[in-house]
Amino acid sequence: MRSIAACACVLLAGCFLENASSAKKLNDAVSEMNKATRWGQLGLAAQMVEPVYRQKFIANHSRWGELVQVADSEVVHVEIAPGDESAIALVTYQWYLMESMTLHESVVRQRWSRAGDGYALLSEVVIQGDGRLFASADPKPAPMSDPLLGSAD
Repeated sequence: MRSIAACACVLLAGCFLENASSAKKLNDAVSEMNKATRWGQLGLAAQMVEPVYRQKFIANHSRWGELVQVADSEVVHVEIAPGDESAIALVTYQWYLMESMTLHESVVRQRWSRAGDGYALLSEVVIQGDGRLFASADPKPAPMSDPLLGSAD
């Protein structure tokens, strides 16, 4: 009986560590991609983006460092979906349009998907604040929906 309990504990610990490992990989990916983007390292950031979204990602950030200057960014929430195959992250950006030097703030919802043994950015959209953060964005933020339920950006 004692060996059955020990096996059950080992199996539960393995499940916990697997989930913790997925959460750590996701948090690391979100942090590194947003840090690279914030500091203008678009080539590095684009490597962490799903190929189907990569061209739009590059276009959305094409004004960063020239017309848009990011003052600060902060990952404020990361949530992994059951099964660890997808996730969302909310990132707050404070930024300036170089022509006016007025501080703007935008909250961006990022969708992430499992890519090999890590995660890659699948899409991002401004959900609150100034939508002009991205080159192709509407100045009005997108309506908030739950991307874990499969809604599209």
